[in-house]
Amino acid sequence: MLRLAVVLILAATGTYFALQGPFYALLFYLGNAYFRPEAWVWGDFAQSLSLSFVIGLYLVISSVLSRHRFVWDGRIALLWSFLCLSFLSSVLSAHAADSWPYLVEFGKVVLVAYLIIVLTTDFVKFRLVILIMVLALGLEQSKQGWFYLLTSPGLVNNNPVAFLGDNNGTAIGMLMLVPLIGLLLQTTQNKLGKWFFCVLLVGSLYRSLSTYSRGGFLAAIAMGGAWLLRSRHKGRKFLGILGLLAIILPALPDSFWNRMGTIQKYEQQQDKSALGRLHFWSIAVNMAAANPVLGVGFNSYNNAYDAYDFDGSYGTQRSVHNSFLGVLAELGCIGFFLYVLILWGAFRACAEVRRIESRDTGALDFGKSAVAIQTSLIAFVVGGFFIPLQYNEMLWHLIGLSMVLRRLAGQHKSQVLSAQAVVNRQTSPLSGLLVT
Repeated sequence: MLRLAVVLILAATGTYFALQGPFYALLFYLGNAYFRPEAWVWGDFAQSLSLSFVIGLYLVISSVLSRHRFVWDGRIALLWSFLCLSFLSSVLSAHAADSWPYLVEFGKVVLVAYLIIVLTTDFVKFRLVILIMVLALGLEQSKQGWFYLLTSPGLVNNNPVAFLGDNNGTAIGMLMLVPLIGLLLQTTQNKLGKWFFCVLLVGSLYRSLSTYSRGGFLAAIAMGGAWLLRSRHKGRKFLGILGLLAIILPALPDSFWNRMGTIQKYEQQQDKSALGRLHFWSIAVNMAAANPVLGVGFNSYNNAYDAYDFDGSYGTQRSVHNSFLGVLAELGCIGFFLYVLILWGAFRACAEVRRIESRDTGALDFGKSAVAIQTSLIAFVVGGFFIPLQYNEMLWHLIGLSMVLRRLAGQHKSQVLSAQAVVNRQTSPLSGLLVT
């Protein structure tokens, strides 16, 4: 009953703010999508509310009726091209009936990513989007992380997360969230807020590691290294990482490190999980070779698996366990090329923002944001080699946020250049001769 009351209060609050404009409707939608209240409460009442559909419909209608200018550029064109290709792949697939519901959901993901680009028009709104993502997903999971850390250190936490999936998806998703928490920590001026985000960060990081996911462990190493190398004040960041390790490492028992040690020794130990992944990856390549243009169909690897399985030792309708090979098998070479191009565009957008920040100390928050998004994407790229998260909402929302950040940083640069031009004209020896 208490959980249901919390959900109803959040729904009422979100509804009130959503009525203030489409951007707040976007925040309400993101909060509901990341939190998934229907999976958090007991009973079917929350499910019967159809919050996601109602909020999403209102978001689209209010956005269309608003005065926001709908933007378009090459990066956005790639997003819609990928969705169109997914549609063709699904329609022409032998598994079209099973593929269609997943395609509809992915269409919503791309649409919301586009609305993030359209409606997030300044840095305050950019930070609010990230704050909602962090709170909606991080609060409950960080609470679990701290609970296990304090009461059962070293115990495996296999609780699934509706937004992310099983333990492997949870591990990668929480690692993608950690840099965003770090960004909020760096950009808040409130001391209490800094402590809050510190607690949230530690709990979220431990929540990821306590899944005992080997892909998550590798992604954590990549995330920490990328964050350190790309940040200013590397000495301070290094001390921060050491502090995190001092809290978390003592809680990880020998069983954790023994499992992580199988990453290199899977062949000698005949690790069926790791060997199975190699088998699934080879089948993905075979699927792409047989269907190079459009693949076997959007999100259809599992359904097509039995027809391409040359071994039979790993069961039926298995998962690809790799985001990139999943795209290659399901959408063919064209889809794979578009997917890589979209990810590369997100990394490049963040790199461009960092270059702007390096020449303008007034753009420090933009630079910190670029580092956070890049680090989250690196966690996905590394972890994505072991799990199929290629269509997950968080990834596509981060891609959208990278475009927002590039646009905002570009606008800031233009404003600075315009202001400098005005100052230069005013201080010119000939300025008094100019007719205004």
